Amino acid sequence: MSKIITKEKKIKNKGQYIRVRHIYRIFNVPIFFRDDKISYAKEIIKDFLTQRLYGYIPMTLAISEYIAREPNILEQTQNLLANLAPKEARKVLLIIKRLQEMREKLLSNKAIHTLELRQKDEIDALNAARNFQANIVKMNDIYIYDGYFLPKIHGISTFFYRHGLHILESKTLDSMKNKDFIDVGGYIGDSAIIFEREFCDKKIHTFEATKANFKLMLKTLELNKSKRIIPVNKGLGAKNESIEIAVNDSCSTMNSEVKTMNEFLESEMCEIITLDSYVRENNVDVGFIKVDIEGFEQEFLKGAIETISRFKPAMLISIYHNGSDFFKIKPLIESWNLGYTFKFFKPVDGTISIETALYCEVKN
Repeated sequence: MSKIITKEKKIKNKGQYIRVRHIYRIFNVPIFFRDDKISYAKEIIKDFLTQRLYGYIPMTLAISEYIAREPNILEQTQNLLANLAPKEARKVLLIIKRLQEMREKLLSNKAIHTLELRQKDEIDALNAARNFQANIVKMNDIYIYDGYFLPKIHGISTFFYRHGLHILESKTLDSMKNKDFIDVGGYIGDSAIIFEREFCDKKIHTFEATKANFKLMLKTLELNKSKRIIPVNKGLGAKNESIEIAVNDSCSTMNSEVKTMNEFLESEMCEIITLDSYVRENNVDVGFIKVDIEGFEQEFLKGAIETISRFKPAMLISIYHNGSDFFKIKPLIESWNLGYTFKFFKPVDGTISIETALYCEVKN
């Protein structure tokens, strides 16, 4: 038997606010309705940010704990901010502030939100990010977005934000276009196909250590008819060795701390080489390096100093996996005195620190 009295709620986006209309019916005949206006920012925060921006993400929590417990965190922050333009310093400090708020309020069990209506640009970006997946088409287990075909769904940082490469100077983008790219942590080849089609006229050398992801990478290259991408089923580190890697899809890692935290993950052995040895042996003319290898970035840099010193390529280095990377990678590269300037980019994706990257370029 159907209900005599029913209640229905309809939500409409009205720009600065969201209208929620409550419709009351008797025998399915509408007899009364009530409209509520809910703040545009408040609704987005309630529906999106409280679930994701301050969600329980281990890498985000790891950085917040690092900030809280590291005895010389003030000195590390000073080193991180040294010689940055004010705009770049503000980006870093906003992330740190939100990490501190997250930790404090998680410990006290308080409701958390950060964005306000005056931060509408960020809220609009969040809305656009939410709509990103709506434009992905699935066909025969293949995902399609903007003409890019993948065996797994497209990532927002790679395909919506194009890895934030717009943050680099136009002269840098023009210069690196005519040189080879190094893609460290190639995953399924998603970054490589973007680089090939939009940013690089030469070769892209993409390194993926895990067998399963490498197999999917080959599928991606086939689907997109790639001709200038060189896939390498190896990892890059500080020295030539074979080590155990914890296998976890896009988050597979060789970082010992992360592997300890994820003790139930499957593992496999993988071959590690240095970028310096690979570049020498293959006569690579390096113009750009992208690194996202789940907390193994500092080990990679140890085996890439010769290449970076020689070519001074533009670089995108992920710094969101742990506190040490977040605070120490920029000062490390700066200590080499190669003339690098630094910028930061954090995609607006509903998280505090995930996908935060350091952008390095030498301005001639």
